[in-house]
Amino acid sequence: MDASPETALQDRAPDAPAADGGPRDEVLVAAAETFTAKGFAAASIDDVARAMGATKGRVYHYHRSKLDLFAAVVRRGLEIIHADVTRAAAAAGADPAARMAAMTRAHLVSILRDRPFHRCALQGVEMHLTAATTPDQRAALGDLIALRDRHQRLFEDAIAEGARGGVFGATDPRLAARTLLAALNGPVHWYRPRAGETEADRARLVEEIAAFALRGLGAQAEPTKGRKA
Repeated sequence: MDASPETALQDRAPDAPAADGGPRDEVLVAAAETFTAKGFAAASIDDVARAMGATKGRVYHYHRSKLDLFAAVVRRGLEIIHADVTRAAAAAGADPAARMAAMTRAHLVSILRDRPFHRCALQGVEMHLTAATTPDQRAALGDLIALRDRHQRLFEDAIAEGARGGVFGATDPRLAARTLLAALNGPVHWYRPRAGETEADRARLVEEIAAFALRGLGAQAEPTKGRKA
């Protein structure tokens, strides 16, 4: 049985590639928040340094350019969510419905908890798909698109397995995975923590969105451990 969203929102396994408070990760957190607030084009290395209360030399110690820093933020966001979803899938066992429910919740938990990283990832995808990027930017972002596609294949494979077993009604796993992930990524655009919001409030939000998304596959979201049905 997968862990409750409330627990997952609070905790992270020690081997997950999340920001851990070290100096390199402090730069990535500040950069993620800065790029989210200002966008890649408007943000500067000075902005990132100011967000940390440091000089830009501290940023340049780890990253040679703004593009290099942005790519590192996007990569970290993709690594975080992929590790969390992979771990949830393994813990859920062989049943495709249980595995999909666990993956869906894990993805949503990361979207809410690590929103600045994922907002940057979506910025990167948008930049890659437009002609406004330079050749260097497209080369850097192209590698990150491959990481995004690897994450999507986790869902494609689970959907395909469930469809073969009659658990899901999807006939095109790739289309179904893209549609599902669009719904799961939606909070990146509209979610903002409210004053007084608790972990339990966010866990309920995870459950509501997960149930909606899973119904689209023809599956039911089973209650998580410790949660009333």
